[in-house]
Amino acid sequence: MTRRRAFHMLRRGRNLKGLFKLIKPYIKEKDPDALYIYACISLPEWGETEHSFFERRYKYLRFAARAGNIEAIYEIGLVLHTGHGGIEQDKRKAAEHFKMAAEKGHPMSKLYYGLDLFYGSCGIQKDEVLGISFVHQAVDDGVPDARYTLNKLLKLREIEQTSQ
Repeated sequence: MTRRRAFHMLRRGRNLKGLFKLIKPYIKEKDPDALYIYACISLPEWGETEHSFFERRYKYLRFAARAGNIEAIYEIGLVLHTGHGGIEQDKRKAAEHFKMAAEKGHPMSKLYYGLDLFYGSCGIQKDEVLGISFVHQAVDDGVPDARYTLNKLLKLREIEQTSQ
């Protein structure tokens, strides 16, 4: 499977049947990227309802995350953070997923993990300096609103330091 081709097909949302044929043998091999892509698609002939699609999606996101796919790790974090689809909300576990994905280089996870570090929220021990570092990395990665967030955190830190 050429990962670049498969992800290009997924992003374009065209020829999902062809994409499924491409990844099918790799799903059986538990390839992390194939598992993630399978979690993201649904074909009309599968007859999935929105609920059954979400259940299958969540199941395969977990498989992909366990196999090391950082996008899946991040998306599991989002589901746990919001409690989407009837999954019990667990912000502590969500933060653990964001941390794991951030440490593996996932841009948006760097922003979320950086905020958890800065504020000491969701069970993450407070570390403002490290939090700012992760948010800065998110800025460097081009994450939307990360620059605004970084500036806000720097101002908060400055206010805290001048009031001491």
